[in-house]
Amino acid sequence: MYPKHFFERFWESEQKNQLFVGMPFDESINDTFNVISESAKNLGFEKSFRVGLETEANSINDRIFDAIANSKMLIFDLSDDTRTGAINHNVIYELGIANAIREPFDIVLIRKQNKDKMKLPFDIQGLYINFFEEKITEEFVKNVITSVMQNQEWHKSKRISSAIESLDENGLLLMNQIGYKPKGYNHFNSSGLDYNSKMSLLRLVDLGIVKFACVIWQKGGFEYAYHWTPFGYAVMKSLGIKQMTEEEFKETPEYTQVKQAQDKFMETKNKFSK
Repeated sequence: MYPKHFFERFWESEQKNQLFVGMPFDESINDTFNVISESAKNLGFEKSFRVGLETEANSINDRIFDAIANSKMLIFDLSDDTRTGAINHNVIYELGIANAIREPFDIVLIRKQNKDKMKLPFDIQGLYINFFEEKITEEFVKNVITSVMQNQEWHKSKRISSAIESLDENGLLLMNQIGYKPKGYNHFNSSGLDYNSKMSLLRLVDLGIVKFACVIWQKGGFEYAYHWTPFGYAVMKSLGIKQMTEEEFKETPEYTQVKQAQDKFMETKNKFSK
């Protein structure tokens, strides 16, 4: 699938806690990947994604686009390919896509030290590259990833700005009236909303700011609600909408009403679940 078409359809509202590793299909650098993968795991990433190691049936390009768009961080190894003596063309292509859609603080560039720096393509000579010696080490990877993680601020990204520009006044009101509450208290349904607010809610779904979730109970009945996504919380943070803590919310008059409604709901749910 063409990259633009993929991102228009499959850009997720929740980042995967994984590190995308852009490097050639070359078994000779497996040791480099293993060091990167182990370092990422020690830093809290669930896994490192490298094309060629996955087993899904969908196309390689789609897996690449998905990982570039939805991974928490991306690292590209720009070391010279042992087979060609130059940076791998596939890695350059993937880096170009990443530079077009991700923020600079999401991307790490590494390269094996080479005296002839003019081998770097002109368009990337101005990018900051972390050089390592003959063999990459866990300490090196940890240092470069940690320094970048400290500067990651999703709420300042271009994607967030674009979503904010697509909001309308009713969507903004929903954030101010419901979204600011602590998690566990700010899910909602559309039954009490007027027509215009319901249309705005659908727009929030399209933007990935909220998502719809439902569960069917064992003995009949079901529950459903709209929930704010991690992307939605980032949008609210960018807008300056402060999230209340549970302790703060318990001090408000609204908490009693919400708690009573939750208790009544749980009584009904228990009848159908037992």
